[in-house]
Amino acid sequence: QSKLELTSLFCVLASKTKKQIFVSYNLQNTDSSFTLLIENRIKEEMMAFPEKF
Repeated sequence: QSKLELTSLFCVLASKTKKQIFVSYNLQNTDSSFTLLIENRIKEEMMAFPEKF
């Protein structure tokens, strides 16, 4: 289920940025709260460095 959640997240990011997203990840922790932390960190990066997205 965690992989599905991350895939959904990256689809949302692609939609928001209107760009193709390439992602590679290897997560041992499949807890959904960990997935939320990843999502929040990416959002922070998008706000801090919009020119990179």
